[in-house]
Parts: sequence; C-alpha cells; structure tokens
Amino acid sequence: MTSILISADDIKKDLPGYSPERSEEFHSESAKLADAKLYETIKTSKFEKVVLLSGGPASGKTEYFSEYLDKQDLIVLDGILPTEKGAGIKIGRISKSKKKIEIHAVWPQDFKQAFVAFLNRDRKFSDRYFYEKHSSARKTLLWIAENYPHVEIKLIKNAYLGEDLSFTELKFETRGDLLAYLRENQYTKDDIIKLVSE
Repeated sequence: MTSILISADDIKKDLPGYSPERSEEFHSESAKLADAKLYETIKTSKFEKVVLLSGGPASGKTEYFSEYLDKQDLIVLDGILPTEKGAGIKIGRISKSKKKIEIHAVWPQDFKQAFVAFLNRDRKFSDRYFYEKHSSARKTLLWIAENYPHVEIKLIKNAYLGEDLSFTELKFETRGDLLAYLRENQYTKDDIIKLVSE
C-alpha cells in the first residue's frame, strides 16, 4: 500500500498558464484546491490517519515524505501550515471525521543551507516568501501545540550530508518539553534574514 499525497505544488502544475518561474502567483489557488482535495479524500479514503506536513519552503518535507511516509497507509498533506486559522480549520475537519491526526514538522538544521536549496529550485518564489513562511510555520506549530493537546506532533530536523539530506526526529519526554523547545525556537522574518546573510 502507498500513502495518498496531496500537494499544492503538484496541483499547480495543471493550472492554466502555470510555469515554474511564476509559481508564487499560482500558490494561493493551488493551496485552496489542495485543501478541497484533502477534505474530499478524508470522506472517501479508508485510511485512518492524516499527516499534515509543516515547515517552510525548501525545508525537506518532500524528501522526508518520500523516505518515511510514502509506503504507509496515510493521507498526507504536503504544505507549510503558515496560518493559525487554516491549521485550525484543517484540524477541526479531520477531527470531525474521526481520523487520527498528526503534524510532522520538518525544520532545517541550517537556514542558510535551506535558503541555497530554495534559490536553486525550479519553482520560483520571492526571497520574502522564504523568510515569512519559515517564521509563520513555526509560529503556527507552537499555536497547535498549545491549543490541540490531542494532536501528536513530530518534530524532525534535517541536515545536509554532502548533497543528501538526513533526518532526525527530536524526542521529548513530555508535551511541556516540546512546548518549551518550540517557544525557544521561534524566529521572526528579520531573525531569519540575519541568519541567512551571516
């Protein structure tokens, strides 16, 4: 069995007029279509678990999915989870369906390495998009951890070993330990700009 992957980046490839150089222009529409596909899949699939991926652009979510989630009986939404409102709606809809929900957050060990990968992708976005989405994804993840204690959160750090990505899941003894770590590792857009430019 293989998982069901729902990806806004894949969906936008089928939108009229799309090209990788204009990827940012199509992202809002493709994200809405991905959400609609998620809700429809929740209704029709027999899979009992939904994984929402979280993390900024070029953080390694797609590679993580391929390596760890692809061969499991899962519904997976490959996204950033940049807003509390959007995350709350998704969690509410999934919880109402009685399916189990997990958040798998993929964080880069090094923002500078992630930024280089971001600049070298075919899909083009503004630099501002990188900074803002990495910051907002962390903020939303903390909000989920604080407000949805029933939602399991897995936090994965990635690092480059040569050209290959390696992934390490961080383990926390208690939810309080996870919350403390998330609070200590919040970054504003300006914080990330500074880290990338150092």
